[in-house]
Amino acid sequence: MKNKKLLPLFLTPVALLMLTGCPWMQPINPDKPDNPDTPDVPDVPVIVDDNPVIEDSEEYNTFWNPNTELSINIEMSQAAAEFIDRYQSDHDNSTYFDYYVPCTVTIEMNSQTYTFEEVGIRQKGNMSRTSMLYEGNFSMYRLAHYKLSFKETFDDEEYTTISQLQPFAKTWEDSAARKARKKRTLFDMEKIDIKWNRNDDLSKSKQSFALKQFRDHGVLAGHDTLAPTTIGITGKDPIYTTYEVLECIDSVFIKRHFSEEFADGDLYKCTYTDRGPANMSKNLTIGNQIGVEDNKTGFHPSYDLKTNKKKNTTHTNLFNLFNVVNDKTSTAAEFKTKLEKVFDVKSFLMYESIAFLLGNFDDMRNNANNYYMYFTSGENPIAFVIPYDFDRCLGAGCEGKQEYMTNFSAESTKMQCNGSWQVMNIYWRTICASSDANSQHKNVERVEAYRALYQKNIEDLLNNGDFSNSSFTSYVNSFPLAYRGEADGSGTDNVSFNEYLTRKISKIKECNPSYDIKVS
Repeated sequence: MKNKKLLPLFLTPVALLMLTGCPWMQPINPDKPDNPDTPDVPDVPVIVDDNPVIEDSEEYNTFWNPNTELSINIEMSQAAAEFIDRYQSDHDNSTYFDYYVPCTVTIEMNSQTYTFEEVGIRQKGNMSRTSMLYEGNFSMYRLAHYKLSFKETFDDEEYTTISQLQPFAKTWEDSAARKARKKRTLFDMEKIDIKWNRNDDLSKSKQSFALKQFRDHGVLAGHDTLAPTTIGITGKDPIYTTYEVLECIDSVFIKRHFSEEFADGDLYKCTYTDRGPANMSKNLTIGNQIGVEDNKTGFHPSYDLKTNKKKNTTHTNLFNLFNVVNDKTSTAAEFKTKLEKVFDVKSFLMYESIAFLLGNFDDMRNNANNYYMYFTSGENPIAFVIPYDFDRCLGAGCEGKQEYMTNFSAESTKMQCNGSWQVMNIYWRTICASSDANSQHKNVERVEAYRALYQKNIEDLLNNGDFSNSSFTSYVNSFPLAYRGEADGSGTDNVSFNEYLTRKISKIKECNPSYDIKVS
């Protein structure tokens, strides 16, 4: 046990602010704009949602509308359920994680029925993986997350060469039918994810509300809805609970938001793996932290390439961004010029403004985890950050850290997951600053225009009512009464939205008095 130093009974004002996690003073930055109310952050030359490759269909919009009455029924064979349970439930053995087994999916949407035979299903997740069968049947006490794929043909080589998969192999007599299966979608989506309420969020809607905030404010983000879901084995009693349904971030998602010119770029899933954090370090290498995931061999890169897997072997765009981001010596003005040529700074600052208000300790800023990065195709690739896995937000699933995620400055220099110094240089250039001798970034010039826009975003999100108890309550209550959550609900290791936001606003006013927050 470490020796503890006794604190003096009388603390200076500086010491008091240090204890509360608030910055005492921000360094003077010569790059400060004349008018901080209109920060100089230009738009990128890529227009999102302008003439996209895939247009949103009426069915797609209906599916994701929270007002829609939705339900999902999943039925599979005993063999399929046992394969998932035996080979996909152990986090430490990923050999069979990628393989789907067949199931029948029936979706009821506003009283209209859609039935899909031979949909691929597999378990998904990281630490959430679990054995979901008890005495040979699904159990309400062993819920799991799943991915559903509507284009599986079950005739890949592995289905004949791997004995565990042979019971699910399919022989196609009709090539046209196989081709049609490969093109089959659910309302133009190849896949969806369904996740149970693992964090005991009684509102059922905190992540859904979070993703809506991102989308509503110009940040690329997937849709999210709720659906009463039945999962069972043919001939046995099924289980029934409300699942969260999430849009997958994949090539289809990209084509839904970019025109053909920009939609064929590189998409990376960025996570904290056994190879280390996704911290944009210039020391990351191909074949170690960067590459294409191979679950069969246990290779889990922090930057996992999801598109152009055969075409992109050099990861040039990713390394180029890392080189720009990790520049610690140029002036703020020089850095700003270089960054804006390769990175959508404006949407990133909005992403970070919203993420700060959400309080997810397991996100990009706080743990170098859980985000996607997309580089547009074309002559001048631009990188976009896409949020992912925000179920631990707004006081939900914080594992006892609710107060922890509300008691620090908006411009904090620490990664809140473990309290260490922020290691990602992008934050020292955009949001935080320190003159502390212990900081490896103490001499890095922050771009004041970026910090000012980040501040303005937070002010607007709060003062305009986008982040408010009334807006959250309205959103929760927009789902059908039969399965909506409780707007004022909390749950185990949770606080209610209202209590969380009250704490958050109070700390902003204490730590960031220059922020013009008009609500309480």
